[in-house]
Amino acid sequence: MPDSQNNIQSALEKFELMEKEGRVEFFDLSTFEEIIEHYFVNFNINKALKACEVANSVYPFTSTIKVLQARILAFSGDYTNAFAAINEAEQIAPTDFNVLFHKGSLHSIVGEVDKAINSFETALPYAENPADIYYNIGITLQSINEFEKAIEAFKKSIESDMSHENTIYELVDCCVHLQQTEELQKFLQHFVDNDPYNIDAWYNLGIYYSQIKAYDNALKAFDYAILIDDTFESAHMQTGHCYMNLKKYAEAFRAYLETLQHSEEPSAELYCHLGASAELMKDYNVGIRYFKKAIETDENYDEAWFGTGENHRLLGNYLEATHYLTKAVKLNKFYDEYWFSLALAETALGNLHSGLEAFEEACRINPNRSEAWIEWSMVYYNENETEEAIVVLKKALEHLDENHSIHYRLAGYYMLSGKLKDAYKHIEIALRLNYDAHTELVDFIPNNTVKKILESAILSFRKK
Repeated sequence: MPDSQNNIQSALEKFELMEKEGRVEFFDLSTFEEIIEHYFVNFNINKALKACEVANSVYPFTSTIKVLQARILAFSGDYTNAFAAINEAEQIAPTDFNVLFHKGSLHSIVGEVDKAINSFETALPYAENPADIYYNIGITLQSINEFEKAIEAFKKSIESDMSHENTIYELVDCCVHLQQTEELQKFLQHFVDNDPYNIDAWYNLGIYYSQIKAYDNALKAFDYAILIDDTFESAHMQTGHCYMNLKKYAEAFRAYLETLQHSEEPSAELYCHLGASAELMKDYNVGIRYFKKAIETDENYDEAWFGTGENHRLLGNYLEATHYLTKAVKLNKFYDEYWFSLALAETALGNLHSGLEAFEEACRINPNRSEAWIEWSMVYYNENETEEAIVVLKKALEHLDENHSIHYRLAGYYMLSGKLKDAYKHIEIALRLNYDAHTELVDFIPNNTVKKILESAILSFRKK
């Protein structure tokens, strides 16, 4: 364990013992800050606030602890006390950048736009990087749909620091909303024309083209940035994203490999992009290898567990798949894709109870996914419980009454149950919604009886 980790662990143990014994012991200011940050980032809000209280008693005239306290209180929704803390900090250090910046952020959070902008503008003379201030002014204005003013703030941010990556995304969003993309293209092209060897200028132009889905132009801009500096990791990454959007998965994989080559500390996200591009090339073993690297990098990265499980599922390794997919849903229980994949893997293993529960959860989270409803119903159909399959799809129609696939499949179940009147009704609805998709019904029940019934329904439909 590195010395810094040993030091903070030792400080935490000492602090907690001090709390247990009801005494106050001296820590230097930076140690108090580390203790508070540790509790905060680990969502131990009560301990973080207690540490702030102790630190304030030891260092009553220090603004940094009060700023931390304000941030934590705001995170927990206690804005009244958050403002009290930040106001105390401002009395101690009225020209401190962090105090003014966080006061502006607080006002922005509670919707006090004028006060937020006033605090941000007051902080400007003390900012090491004014781009941060202009960016936050832009975000604040954007939150109340003042897009024109937000655009001006975002442009000032880019003019101040072209490497401020978050700004370009927000600027593009505002310009798309106001249909001012041509004006933005000229604004960004101006930086390239004035300094053709500026990698940030080319990169921002590439992001602009990528955001408006002009991927070929984006690739050209990123290529120029890479020509200037072939170690520019972000440009290689964005190149991969463009190729993924163009469905050129081999090129995307190579671009992500280039990113990996130039990355000092590869992220779980990067490994997942490599895994995803390999998966889309149906090279599932390679996909598993990179998704597992992502897990090694960050064991709490749910996408990595999902990717590993999904690739195992696609290979038919259902037992391995359920292990990884179960972990994915534990890390992120709000994503229907994870539950859907787990349901498919569980039912393939014959674990019908677990599979049905997973299908139900997937459809609860996202009731507009027809594929999940149909696969859920198929579990019952394969167990000769057609009535239960019908119940599932009737529930699906509460959310997807205009989905032709649901109607065609429901018609098939009614046919198999001998309920031809109900079958005709859903066939007619499905034909109206999507006539050409009637082959879905034939594919589901490929026999002559179904073909005759379908032909009769089509004939009746054409006469209407």
